[in-house]
Amino acid sequence: EGVRVNQPGNFHTVPAGVSTVNTVTVQSGGSVTIPCFYSDRYETRVKYWCKGYYRDSCSPIVHSDSPQEGNVSIRDDPDQRVFTLTINNLTAGDSDIYSCGVEISGGSDVGASLYLSVTEGSLWLSVDKQEVTGVEGDNVSVQCRYIRNYGLKLWCKIGGSCASQRSVSLDGRPVLIRDDRVNKVFSVTMWGLERKDTGWYWCANRDHQIPVHITVSQTTTARTSTEHTTVLTPGSTSVSVTIKLSAPGSTPTGANDKEQRLVFSSSCYSV
Repeated sequence: EGVRVNQPGNFHTVPAGVSTVNTVTVQSGGSVTIPCFYSDRYETRVKYWCKGYYRDSCSPIVHSDSPQEGNVSIRDDPDQRVFTLTINNLTAGDSDIYSCGVEISGGSDVGASLYLSVTEGSLWLSVDKQEVTGVEGDNVSVQCRYIRNYGLKLWCKIGGSCASQRSVSLDGRPVLIRDDRVNKVFSVTMWGLERKDTGWYWCANRDHQIPVHITVSQTTTARTSTEHTTVLTPGSTSVSVTIKLSAPGSTPTGANDKEQRLVFSSSCYSV
């Protein structure tokens, strides 16, 4: 599935109120995740997704205090100051104006509107997955596919900077961007991941952008338990070594342990 996002070039800056994409185009039958960013002051407020302009008559679909309704779900992440809407099984009838909103008690709600378009045709810019995972110290790659070449390709982080093919880093993180014009795909690789790299990024080609979320998980080290047994008999020595290897995150003993037994024998002679 793919998604196309049209946004001004400076959208990767942190919003003063609530901000989201302008236009999202998704293929019929697919799904999409839309991020809505907000400032610190709205951290504890109820967030919502509605049909129509948030300043006018907006029909509520789902709220953060009741996060699932039909094929739409909402998830608020106060640490990242973003709430996301995930919509599955989209049809042409879902094409319309929608809004991300924040409830303000005793005052006017704040929000941002976007146009959701569901199409049977090709997408200007798409990614295979909007959710990508990596491990600390490792690298992660994202493939951004396009149907027309608009020149400069960018990889941006929300609240940070952008990197291009001419760049070697993004906010201090080594990054490599390669553009395969024959297959019409540019790939982004980030190296030496850290937990702080978790967040929302953008693939961009001219005025088309795609939100991609990267989650960096902690490195898990396997635990190993070793048992030694020595048996002495007249004239010889037999050493039996049992090595138990446990999978990462498991206990040293149990049904899932892999066991390998090595036996070494040698003869001892008296003189």
